[in-house]
Amino acid sequence: MNNNEHFKSGFVAVIGRPNVGKSTMINALIGDKIAIVSDKAQTTRNRIICVYTDEEKQIVFMDTPGVHKPKHKLGEFMVDAAIASLKETEAVLFVVAGNEKRGPGDDFIIEQLRKVKVPVFLVVNKIDTLKKDELIAAIASYGDFDFAGVIPISAKDKENLPELLKVLGEYLPEGPQYFPEDMITDQPERLIISDIVREKILLATRDEIPHAIAVDV
Repeated sequence: MNNNEHFKSGFVAVIGRPNVGKSTMINALIGDKIAIVSDKAQTTRNRIICVYTDEEKQIVFMDTPGVHKPKHKLGEFMVDAAIASLKETEAVLFVVAGNEKRGPGDDFIIEQLRKVKVPVFLVVNKIDTLKKDELIAAIASYGDFDFAGVIPISAKDKENLPELLKVLGEYLPEGPQYFPEDMITDQPERLIISDIVREKILLATRDEIPHAIAVDV
C-alpha cells in the first residue's frame, strides 16, 4: 500500500452516448483491455470498475452503461439508479465524439447531469479526426452547460490522456488507496473473458446474431 501521506483517491464516473469511445478511453487509461469495445449500442452491460494507480493518486473509474431515454419503467429505474450513482463520485467525465453533431441523446444526458452537484468535465474524444476549427465548434455546441473543464482527447491515439489524469488528480480529496497497485478491475477474470468473447462474436457476426447474446465461461 502507498505510504504517501498526501495520497489522493476517489471515484470518477464515465458517461456518454453509446459508441463515443468510453471503453476505448478506459482501456487506454488503464493500459489493459477491460471494458469491451464494439460499435454496437449497449455493449457495456456491467458497470465495470477500472482502477488507475500511480505514486500520487488512485482513480476508480465507473464505466456507466450509456444513459439513454428510457422506453419503459425498468429503463426509467435504470436511469435513476445511474444518476444516483453519479452523485456518489468525486467527478463525472461526459464523453462525446467530436466528429459527431450534438444530438437528442447528448441533450438527455445533459438534462440528467444538471441534477448532479459534483464537477462535470466535457471530454471531447476523436480529436484525431478533427481540424482545429471543427474542435472549437464541437466544444461551443455544449456551451449551455457549466462544465468544470473541457478536455479534448484521442482515446485511439492516447493523445492528452496524461492531462486528463492530471486534471482529475486536482479534484480528488486526500484519501486511502482503496485497491492494491496491481489491481485494475473488480470484475472476476471469467467475466472479463466472457465479455471479450462476446465482443468478438458481435464483431464477427454483426447482422446474423442479435446482441442479446450471453457467453458462459
